Amino acid sequence: MPDIHSVITGTPHVPALLLVGRADAGLDRTGQAYRAIRRQIIDLTLPPGSSFTEASLAQQWGISKTPVREALARLRRDGLVTALPRAGYVVSPITLQDTDDLCALRTLLSGEAAAQAARRGVPAPALARLEALSEVHFALAAGEVEQEEALRGAVEFEAVIANSAGNNRLAKAIVDVVDELERVLRMAALIAPSAASPPGELKAIFERLRERDADGAEAAMRNRCERVRHDVIQVLAGSASVSRAHIEMPAPSLPPA
Repeated sequence: MPDIHSVITGTPHVPALLLVGRADAGLDRTGQAYRAIRRQIIDLTLPPGSSFTEASLAQQWGISKTPVREALARLRRDGLVTALPRAGYVVSPITLQDTDDLCALRTLLSGEAAAQAARRGVPAPALARLEALSEVHFALAAGEVEQEEALRGAVEFEAVIANSAGNNRLAKAIVDVVDELERVLRMAALIAPSAASPPGELKAIFERLRERDADGAEAAMRNRCERVRHDVIQVLAGSASVSRAHIEMPAPSLPPA
């Protein structure tokens, strides 16, 4: 069955979700450890705020601590973990501010990618794949697929467009954002399991791409990203952990000079 690996020429930038179950034989031990730990953080196996040590992860994966330590250094640069002095590591929390920033960045990047892909013209195999993926939320609404398959389809849809924009750095930046956003979306789904995307969103983007309507593709993609931004922030803001959080005193303002 076609997927992003077969419809994008060259070496596409692929979200972590689409690499699950695929062989990582081409990676060294550090790369394998990085992918494995990052995946556990993204899919909430290692939930926000959880702590662990190099030794515990090395034992879990049956490898030495050196590749684990190097992988964790990369994850610190990614902002996904924080080192605790003499106490291991903690998975970075999901905050409203960071989520809003992440969603805003996604809107800018993916909107531009959709416009560029429409101008260039999406190759026929990738366009056919986008058409198939644009049906995923209709299938979810009809009870024909599960939420996990719908998430995977939506992630692939956005990644195919990113890789069709003709800008390697833009594609990589979008995939990095999508990976971080997956963790947030999974958290939001745990809080509000019944929430779902409107079925026609992906179809609207696909149609604009098929017609090579750059402005329309950008607008349709931005509309989707902003709708997700609004819904996710609303769900997270209404969670019990946020409602029970202490409200801090604001810093006193300085008198006018």
